[in-house]
Amino acid sequence: MPASLLALKRKIASVKQTGKITEAMRMVSASKLNQTEKRDKGYTIYNDHVRQTLSRLMSAEVVNHLHKANVAIDNESISKIDYENVFGLGIVSDMVQARKKVNSTGYLVITGDRGLVGSYNSAVIKNMMGLFEDSRAEHKDIKVLAVGSVGADFFKKNNLNVVYENDNISDVPTFDEVLPIVSTAIKMYLNGVYDELYVCYTHHINSLSSAFRVEKMLPIVDIDIGVKEAEAHKDLEYDIEPNVNAVLTTLIPQYARSTIYGAILDAKTAEHASSMTAMQSATDNVDDLVSSLTTKLNRARQAEITTEITEIVSGANALK
Repeated sequence: MPASLLALKRKIASVKQTGKITEAMRMVSASKLNQTEKRDKGYTIYNDHVRQTLSRLMSAEVVNHLHKANVAIDNESISKIDYENVFGLGIVSDMVQARKKVNSTGYLVITGDRGLVGSYNSAVIKNMMGLFEDSRAEHKDIKVLAVGSVGADFFKKNNLNVVYENDNISDVPTFDEVLPIVSTAIKMYLNGVYDELYVCYTHHINSLSSAFRVEKMLPIVDIDIGVKEAEAHKDLEYDIEPNVNAVLTTLIPQYARSTIYGAILDAKTAEHASSMTAMQSATDNVDDLVSSLTTKLNRARQAEITTEITEIVSGANALK
């Protein structure tokens, strides 16, 4: 067999073997995607219930405070409330009250630990560099908390201030596994390492699409505090022991931890979806390449057979 035919056969066999690997990786990513999607949906329901409870408890306390102070009880007066006056000094007001001056901003950036996930990591990094430019323009100090080795390595290489990094997150993370990350992020905020914290990650929409998302996690700004929530609190008639402040002191950090965990879980779901799509695309490309190489092989065989027939006929004619 000519060397060209042998080389084509070997290349086809090699490409087919690669296709088997990419298909296996696609199936693994699909399985992980299914697991994280289920966990993400369940945790979103839990987080929404915690958020509703916080909104009602804090709204009731704020409304009671305004009532005692003989201040008009409406959403405008509630929006101007100083939480230290309501809850006193402590973790409740620290995590809800915006700081008067923001000198430093923390960014908890979630990327992956490996490649073969399409544009998942590069999209996060590209968007983050734009955010960093905006922060520099506002003369804010940048502190990066990197979850995932791809992001951590890139940010350190570009001389950004990485104050924390973690690359030990499993493909289907549990809350206990993520707890050291979120606890560290909250502790740094309370200790003044940064004055606000944003979580930046890829939000999973479906298996084919995702979107870069930036959410302000600290101080907590997404709790609905208003008259409507206070009325809902009265309708439910909570029995609170020992008191509202004690409950909120436990519940607010728990809400912050669960929200950050939800973001990490969402990001992992998007990563698996991106990996599955990339491996599907690679498998399709393998099929196209095998088809193209097979066509070349058949043409080479046809040319070889034609050459052999020509040589036989030429030899026969020479003998006449």
